[in-house]
Amino acid sequence: MSQYEKFCYWVDFHILETTKRNLAEKEIQLIDEVRIPCRELRASTEVAYLAPPAWNGFCRRRTSWYRRSAKADEFLIVSNYSFDLPGLENPIILTESGFKPDRIPSPQETPLLIQSEEYQKKKPREWDKPDPLEKDFYQRWFERNRVNEPFDFDRILMSHSANHSNFFDPRFFINLNGSVVPYSISDSIHVCSSCLEFFNILGGQWPVKYVVPCIGAVQFAHLPVDRYFEVRIQTERNHEG
Repeated sequence: MSQYEKFCYWVDFHILETTKRNLAEKEIQLIDEVRIPCRELRASTEVAYLAPPAWNGFCRRRTSWYRRSAKADEFLIVSNYSFDLPGLENPIILTESGFKPDRIPSPQETPLLIQSEEYQKKKPREWDKPDPLEKDFYQRWFERNRVNEPFDFDRILMSHSANHSNFFDPRFFINLNGSVVPYSISDSIHVCSSCLEFFNILGGQWPVKYVVPCIGAVQFAHLPVDRYFEVRIQTERNHEG
């Protein structure tokens, strides 16, 4: 079985249409994912794209960061292979990794992460207003998979916020060749909207980071639970090297 790998390209509408035509000439269909962004990460999906309305779908609150980001109104192409096509340069590359952090925050440290000024400044207004249906979603999963643990939705939400904050203002990271490499601070149930870190909507300033898929990505993209993925930006320089 080949190693999991995805190549992600942020493009404008013009480049998207040009890419569609170029792929059509090779009899490759570019699938339109309309509602759940992380479904593009399925290994079985050869190549697909997200239009801006997809971020208003099933995970509307959880992906509200997209609408406040520099990527707002851009389109995302995700592929099982890299492209040599006009306008598709410097992809975000996702690969499954064996990374395991030496340390994650204690229950006392987790609330401190969300005090980050940068996080609070960028946080969307709707982020702190979960729908009651979301609680049901997490509780059903928790009760099936964590039978010996009490369900605490407030604790889960705090961990979700702290995890995103760690990609704004890293407190938990490794040093790789002198560079900061932040990582997800918890397991899949305690992180949220991991597509934001996978696709560099959050944490795009870091050339490399390690990201755990959220429960949505486990369920809808069939990514392995609690497994870290390496997310790196391929630039012309490191591609040549």
